[in-house]
Amino acid sequence: MSLDHAILGFLSYEPMSGYDLKKLFDQSVAHFWPADQSQIYRTLTRMERDGWLTLEVIPQDSRPPRKVYHLTPAGREELEGWLSSPLPPDETRLAWLIQLFFAGRVSDENVLRVLEHQAAVQRGRIQRHMSIPTAVQDEMEEDEDPREYFYWMLTSDYGLAQARSQLAWLEQVIDRIRRKSYQLPSLSPYLPE
Repeated sequence: MSLDHAILGFLSYEPMSGYDLKKLFDQSVAHFWPADQSQIYRTLTRMERDGWLTLEVIPQDSRPPRKVYHLTPAGREELEGWLSSPLPPDETRLAWLIQLFFAGRVSDENVLRVLEHQAAVQRGRIQRHMSIPTAVQDEMEEDEDPREYFYWMLTSDYGLAQARSQLAWLEQVIDRIRRKSYQLPSLSPYLPE
């Protein structure tokens, strides 16, 4: 339940509304854990019911009341336990790899279109990750713990390394398909000879 824990993590910094949380998700972790507004609100309601959060309703002039969520001791305990525990491996599902698996059924031109699209996606990810350090540093306050910044940036560094690796692999495969080089042994250093 990583959405729960991401919300608990954000609320460990300070109390926030659902709107504030959505904005923070979009500015910080959306590159690896996107969340839409309705997911966030549903999760906040459930987490309040579970005792991890409390809700403060703040009246506002000529606007609906502002709902601000606070982390409870039980919520903090849940977050700290989760942060300190190894997680089971994620199951990765990449639809375009299913396309690639069955690509022998269509022309190389069709396959190249799919792969070139994926390469463009990775180039876009690289560009986004390259801009994150500046954006995060601009948001960081002088009195913030540099460890926080370090750990925040590790997630972007991981995303950048992953995107670069996928792009390099895609470019190699695109080149092989264009050259019609279909020999398996040299396709990957990981395949048995």
